[in-house]
Amino acid sequence: MPSPSSPTAERSSLSAARRVAVALLVSLSLGLVASTTSADNTAQQQRDVTAANDFRVRVASALALGKKKDPSSIPALTQALSDSNPAVRSSAAAALGSIADPRSLPALEQAMSAEKDGGAKRAMGVAVRQVKANSATKYIVTIGRLENKSGNPKVDQTFRSVARAEIARLPNVEVADTEQAGVAKAKEKQLPTIALDGRLVTLSKANVGGDVGFAARVEFVVRKIPEQSLKATINGNAKALASSGQVTTPKQIADLQGDAVEAAVQSALSGAPTALAAAAK
Repeated sequence: MPSPSSPTAERSSLSAARRVAVALLVSLSLGLVASTTSADNTAQQQRDVTAANDFRVRVASALALGKKKDPSSIPALTQALSDSNPAVRSSAAAALGSIADPRSLPALEQAMSAEKDGGAKRAMGVAVRQVKANSATKYIVTIGRLENKSGNPKVDQTFRSVARAEIARLPNVEVADTEQAGVAKAKEKQLPTIALDGRLVTLSKANVGGDVGFAARVEFVVRKIPEQSLKATINGNAKALASSGQVTTPKQIADLQGDAVEAAVQSALSGAPTALAAAAK
């Protein structure tokens, strides 16, 4: 199924000795254009929300992170729930409610039970309800074929394990082991059944300047079952880069390849919620 092109953005972060630069491309046959942000900016806001001296900067950072809806911001926002300023606590709660990731629910509930400020407590209550609503199952998803077409068998397990883990983390999704089990479970719960087939299309060297790295491309096909109708294709591209002096052993090379594959899976599946909602209609 043809997919329209969408803008490409780059994201970079520093993790241990590796610098991962991610070029995100998500395209859907149903016309999705993914919104993207700079991870350098995001990383700064994640630091500011907990460490900026001015509470107004912490508030602004929390609200900005909430708009981006990036789950990587959950730890920083969770920490901000105990900020000394109630406006920051309220903003952090609002941001977590916007991200609506179930992993933030325990921290929100704990913070709400201990909160003394009325406004912050209300904001936390709203966030708890948003997260719970996002946790409700709306789709039964089965994981179909996960194929490594990159020609590099060393990343087989990485691709499959990352794809399964990321699909299981999608909001409003309950994963069934097989299509048959998915159809039965969907009938029981009166929910739509959708299958996701994944493919690691390419994994190639991507040297930039003095850096060495790898570029990965991942594709997922969205099928509605049992009718097996093709609903959408979502694609993700990512680059993992590191200084040549930091990549000298086979393990470091494998880690860099794994970073690229993982980021490409995540970038593709960032379009999954919209694709699932459209496929379920």
